[in-house]
Amino acid sequence: MGKDESRTHEQLQRKFFRQTVHYLWDMVKAGRLDELSEKERSLAKIIMKHKEYADHFENKDILDGREYEAGAAFNPFFHLSIHKMVEDELSSNTPAEAVLFCKAMESKGLSHHDAIHYIMMILIHVVYLSTSAGEPFDMVRYRQLLNECGEVEPFEVDAVIAMDTKNRDMNSQG
Repeated sequence: MGKDESRTHEQLQRKFFRQTVHYLWDMVKAGRLDELSEKERSLAKIIMKHKEYADHFENKDILDGREYEAGAAFNPFFHLSIHKMVEDELSSNTPAEAVLFCKAMESKGLSHHDAIHYIMMILIHVVYLSTSAGEPFDMVRYRQLLNECGEVEPFEVDAVIAMDTKNRDMNSQG
């Protein structure tokens, strides 16, 4: 796939996802969750947990899929997409380390939702490292980080991720 085709494909994916979120948000507001498929309900439940992004969900100007600058805030559509990926990992128990991490964080006082956000941080970190190196997703590193981070207190997860970055940088230098 060429560069232009790739950009067009990405724009179409963004367009479809944003239109889906917009539709589901309307259904949530109307109290019509019972009319949704199981798959739609799954995403609608995630949307309901992120009502702070309501102004983005309602913004019809961004439904065309163009690049979207959310300002100083995190891109809410990216957030929902990654959140859904992690929810899918947990429901399929793949990788099992994600489920174990989530349980470990919950046992340390985090809500399920907050534990998912920590998994998202780890996932985004590994995706970034892999793509910046031009390599495929590093599932081994992801599982290892989930295990390492599951052994520390929630407030220490950032430090584990930072150490992983530092170790990777040192290894790539020589």
